[in-house]
Amino acid sequence: MKLKTLGLGFILLVLISCASLHQNDPIDIYQKTQSYKNFSFDNVWSAALRSIDEIEFIVRNATKEIGLIHAEAKMNPDPRFLPPLMNVIIREETRRIDVNFHIELPGQRDDTGKRRSYANQFFRALKKNLK
Repeated sequence: MKLKTLGLGFILLVLISCASLHQNDPIDIYQKTQSYKNFSFDNVWSAALRSIDEIEFIVRNATKEIGLIHAEAKMNPDPRFLPPLMNVIIREETRRIDVNFHIELPGQRDDTGKRRSYANQFFRALKKNLK
């Protein structure tokens, strides 16, 4: 009887710990990178700042020296959650500029379609602003 109770207690402990691990999963972040040739870092930086504004985000922090822009949605599309957050990292590589886009929708899991949509909007605006 003691062994059965001990076994049930162990199984219960494992189930509880799995449930708490699930709640502490890392935040889902969508990432997309594109490269641009024939543009300077300054051109891409300026175009990225304009693009962020055009897709209704507001820049919270921009550090040109390290190529990092942090932005937040101007309007929160779903008041049940925190507003979407975006990071854009611009790096100068040999003969190209890489733009790495990260989007986070705090509290909203498994919504890759919405994350992908933000990334596509940003890169369409960036392409337009680089012309």
